Formats: sequence, C-alpha cells, structure tokens
Amino acid sequence: ADPIECSHLCGSHLVDALYFVCGERGFFYNPMKRGIVEQCCHKPCSIYHLEGYCD
Repeated sequence: ADPIECSHLCGSHLVDALYFVCGERGFFYNPMKRGIVEQCCHKPCSIYHLEGYCD
C-alpha cells in the first residue's frame, strides 16, 4: 500500500503533504482551524481528504 494513501500527518509532515498534494495551487492552512489537524493528525486521513484543503 502507498504510505500516503492513509496516514497520520502532524505539523511539518502535514504541511509537506499539502505541498505535495496541492502543488502550485497552494493550500489553505490555518492551525487555528483545527479541522485538518483533527482529521489528519489525530486520525489517519487520505490524500483525497488533503485535496479538499487546496485552494
């Protein structure tokens, strides 16, 4: 299985994954809005979920 398919991503790993997924589109990352941290750090999330945070 591809390790990025479903994984726990926290802090800089989460940001790196967003750069990888979103590329030149950029992404909306606001640590104060905990949604992505709740979804991807505390629980594993998929690459498709990460795409939802791209601009």
